Amino acid sequence: MTLKLLADENFPLPVIQGLIEAGYDVLSIAKVSPGINDRAVLSLARETGRSLLTFDVDFGDLVFFHGAEPPTAILYFRQHPIIVEELLTITLCLKRNSARIFRRNQSRRDTIAEVISLW
Repeated sequence: MTLKLLADENFPLPVIQGLIEAGYDVLSIAKVSPGINDRAVLSLARETGRSLLTFDVDFGDLVFFHGAEPPTAILYFRQHPIIVEELLTITLCLKRNSARIFRRNQSRRDTIAEVISLW
């Protein structure tokens, strides 16, 4: 079974393309519904059975503090600066029924990359 993903509008297109080339089923908000609000993104992910890829912390707030129904999973990437090759490598490691934490530790606090996926 192919992992179905929904890439939020802020997710880099080169990473989306790399995932598609690797055989992942990826739908991009930037291509299908640019500008829709976060609740609509969550709904689309849920309705299409996709896990959400995002850099936007607001999705967690909507689910945990405002009662929005979550999709299968929300994969929140906290990576600054965004390094496309590294992001693609991390994302390609995603597999069904797995939980992983990836970190890139450098001298500045804002350069820690963290992905937490809970299935």
